[in-house]
Amino acid sequence: MPTDAHLYKIRDKRRFLMAAMRELAGTARISFEGDLSTTAVAQLAGASADETEILKRNTLWPKQDFVVLPLETDLVGAIIAVVGGTVPRGIFHIQIEKGNRLELGLYDNCAPKASFFGPSLTPSSLRTCKGTGLSRNGRNADARKVPLIGEFDFQLA
Repeated sequence: MPTDAHLYKIRDKRRFLMAAMRELAGTARISFEGDLSTTAVAQLAGASADETEILKRNTLWPKQDFVVLPLETDLVGAIIAVVGGTVPRGIFHIQIEKGNRLELGLYDNCAPKASFFGPSLTPSSLRTCKGTGLSRNGRNADARKVPLIGEFDFQLA
């Protein structure tokens, strides 16, 4: 069952994206949509501007750059390197599909109410990344415990 991603806010997109990519890598694909001119994602091996059955453009007009890349464990570092030190605000939508199913959808610059976590990517699965320093707990303004993951702090929206 998909996680209620709309309940969470991602503060550090780059660290969240790295963790999600590592979790889902292996016979998977990732797409980026938006102004990709500040990145070199289109120059990576295996890059395609074609939509797939699962990874589709989400902005019809004005037409945005769109790139689909293979997502394998050995490519995560290269993908993050070309995205840059921070995920540019010009990248509006990021999607990851694995097993012919959408597993992650970050839309409208990771807006909390425009995100989707499939059954393979849940906050509990990311909390298992303790060795990477990505796991900790925290509280939000109304004192309910919420899962926070590293510096990207999942927080109830």
